[in-house]
Amino acid sequence: MSVILRRERGDLLHRQLFLALREQIRRSVYRDGEPIPSEEQLCQSFGVSRITVRRAVADLVEEGWLEKRLGRGTFVRQAAAKPRSGGGSTFTESLAKRAKQTKVTVLEVSRRSPPPHVATAMGLAEDAQVVYASRLRSISGVPLLFVDSWVMPEYADTITGDALEGRSITEMLLSQGVRFRYVTEEISAVAADPHVAANLHVQVGSPLLCVARLVSKDVGKTVMYLMAYMTSERSRVVFSHEEQELDRMYEAKLIHDVDAYGSDQG
Repeated sequence: MSVILRRERGDLLHRQLFLALREQIRRSVYRDGEPIPSEEQLCQSFGVSRITVRRAVADLVEEGWLEKRLGRGTFVRQAAAKPRSGGGSTFTESLAKRAKQTKVTVLEVSRRSPPPHVATAMGLAEDAQVVYASRLRSISGVPLLFVDSWVMPEYADTITGDALEGRSITEMLLSQGVRFRYVTEEISAVAADPHVAANLHVQVGSPLLCVARLVSKDVGKTVMYLMAYMTSERSRVVFSHEEQELDRMYEAKLIHDVDAYGSDQG
């Protein structure tokens, strides 16, 4: 049965496909333990590309509706293994899961002065010394995430190249009892500089997503500043909140740098 997804909808195609397949699993169109159609068959049935199918299937695997079996295909998971309403991983659990799913290559760990924009974000003088760590995360040799972190020295005793091969900096800090009282994240589009481009295997100037995260223990007590770079073809950022959490969410802001744009056009 062919189902053409509506491109005028606000939802992205892979999200529409995710919802359509999940509903078919719930209605036992595909039963527990049975394979779902191949990528090619799903592309034809829903009128979408392979990348759309892969994203939707990856999300269904992530949420426990499907499982991949090496050399055999993708199968509906048994009912007992499917997610229950309200289920979800904690922040620490999700970090550990990502660490297991990806291979990390530690590029550098050193003590140095942060770049001016990082020093400003951390509230430091430009000649202040912090611990800098640079890593690349990949799956099956495909680079996915290039991460730069700057950590205040008093929290960085355990941060070494060997330690970073097994745990993220965030996991290390949490295990030391460091409390993340304030976390500010900013997601923006940037152009790949030569160093980042070389590690992510993209051309210099290619558009990237950049997630910048400032972590503070208390007001004026910065712990870490992190910048993670990724390509939209291989990665995306997803936020999920349950209804009861919405009233406790920090207010998100959409900021437009109009003045900077105007000055460029003058």
